[in-house]
Amino acid sequence: MSGRFAKLKKDWMLRGWTDLPFAVVNCRNNDQRMLKKLGTYTAQACDGMTDFSSSASLPGHNIMLDRMIKEGIAEECEQGDSIEPYQQYRKANNPHLIGITWSVTGRCNLNCRHCYMEAPSRRYSDMSFDESMGVIEQFERANLQEVSLTGGEPFLREDLLDIIKVLAQKKMSIHNILTNGLLITEDVLDGIKKVGFLPRFQISFDGVGVHDYMRGIEGIEQGVIESIRKVRASGFPVIIATSLDSVTKERMDDTYDLLKGLNVQSWKLAQPVDAGNWRGSKSCISIEEQAEVCESVLHRWLKDDRPFDINLSVFFNGNGKDGFASQYLPSPKYSPESLDCPVCQKLPYLLSDGTLLPCPGYTDSAMQDRMPNIMKDGLSSLWSESQFRSLVNIKKNDLFARNEECVSCELFEGCGMGCRALTLAETGDLMGKSPMLCEVWKKGYINRFLQLAGEAP
Repeated sequence: MSGRFAKLKKDWMLRGWTDLPFAVVNCRNNDQRMLKKLGTYTAQACDGMTDFSSSASLPGHNIMLDRMIKEGIAEECEQGDSIEPYQQYRKANNPHLIGITWSVTGRCNLNCRHCYMEAPSRRYSDMSFDESMGVIEQFERANLQEVSLTGGEPFLREDLLDIIKVLAQKKMSIHNILTNGLLITEDVLDGIKKVGFLPRFQISFDGVGVHDYMRGIEGIEQGVIESIRKVRASGFPVIIATSLDSVTKERMDDTYDLLKGLNVQSWKLAQPVDAGNWRGSKSCISIEEQAEVCESVLHRWLKDDRPFDINLSVFFNGNGKDGFASQYLPSPKYSPESLDCPVCQKLPYLLSDGTLLPCPGYTDSAMQDRMPNIMKDGLSSLWSESQFRSLVNIKKNDLFARNEECVSCELFEGCGMGCRALTLAETGDLMGKSPMLCEVWKKGYINRFLQLAGEAP
């Protein structure tokens, strides 16, 4: 008998964490499968050396192997056709961590009214290339699967493509690149493609005729539009982020027409958080005004058969007809045992100076100065350390003692008292409830938008 041998396909790796001992992970699309005892043995045996026809392999192992082959995780091979070193099992000395959003620079070429990082002032220092390589090594030891790159303006780093190449070598995918778009060139796009990534570009565009106003530099609007066209022509998905205020809201119809014509995949509208340059802004608009603008956009979006995914501030998330982005799923139904923010627990945020935050919303908050730095203590240690994890592990029932009126509120299941970062920016109280979210739910805006979209329960 020649035996039966198998190996993992090139995109699949064996990984583990202290709370999730064994998983098989796809380094290209971040798919991951947590494995129990039978699956663990089978996946480890997909090494090109273990004979599945031997007496050591049970029928269940071969059944599991057939399943892994069918799902594209493994393939049959000749004996000795072994897996690559990066595919071998590696366990991190920290709880499960999917990825991180990394501000690779605190610098920017614009002077945006709403920049929470106050980038033009260089409030947050940059790491050197060698320091960045040390950070990536920390990512690798923590078994990160994906990294999103932001700034400041990430393309101000002349070594950005080198950083991307190292992440590729370490089998960490680039999920998103957040940029103002002005420094994107054909060479940059070709370089990212050659590395093997097809990240989503989130490009900031604040509206036809008003973009320059929000970004603080005259004459840049057309350049951003051309960059959006360039990125789409290269085959990369594009998400547009638009800041909503008393000026930009007047041009939403024109902006909608433009983005529809540019064939973007997703559009996000939101009023900036009260932090950084936006703190004390005089151009904020009320909940009623935000709802009016967003409702108008919703009507057009529905009439046009949902041309892209849409995120209408705090009111509505909707998938486009092509189903591009899975993040716009219906809001969860909260229970007292629900995590306050599942995203923070798996995808934290790293400032350009190494400060680790639960999410970008904690930047320039009352909590920021109390946050740790991975340059000093290390990511794996901090992700395991109770003080920091106490923030990302907050559950809804932890908030009840400070918000007794929410315990019996009939709207709690949908509202959940809001997110911690938003509440902190609004009230300065980490464990409070969000006054804005409370108003939105109590005034019936959520149900109204769901009814308009034909999605009301």
